[in-house]
Amino acid sequence: MKKRIFAAMLAALCFTAASCGTETKTPETTAQEEVKEYNLDAGSITAEVLAEIPINSAIEKGIADLEFYFTDLDASKLTDASYYMCASGAYPDEIAVFVFDTAESAAAAESAVKARLDKQISVYESYTPEEMYKLEDAIVETRQNVIFYAVTENNSRVQEIFDSFIG
Repeated sequence: MKKRIFAAMLAALCFTAASCGTETKTPETTAQEEVKEYNLDAGSITAEVLAEIPINSAIEKGIADLEFYFTDLDASKLTDASYYMCASGAYPDEIAVFVFDTAESAAAAESAVKARLDKQISVYESYTPEEMYKLEDAIVETRQNVIFYAVTENNSRVQEIFDSFIG
């Protein structure tokens, strides 16, 4: 009888010791693993969009020009960017992909992109009200260290293209 009790206690001790060796993820560890920053080629994304949804008289603006259009955007925090707009100004169409050095930089810049959209809405609601559907359905989306911005005739398709690059 003593041998059976001793064997049962020994087995319980072995199971207890074995369970101490397994690693469980704390919520803090899981959150750290979920934070990943994307290293994307912004020009490839905008090129794919423009191949399907052209912008009338599109012109690309460089990183040095961005702060003029996106007030309070800190271009020094960008690692890559691609921004196209309608050169004539007759249409509100724009597309941009901004890749920042960190997710925090992207989050801080999101307000500059939203301010640009608000400015465009105020201009085009009286200038070309028939174009407002593009602005009302515009995309301003931040994912980790990337901001996607689109004002086009088919923003839902642009969203699908953005999603295909990030997944």
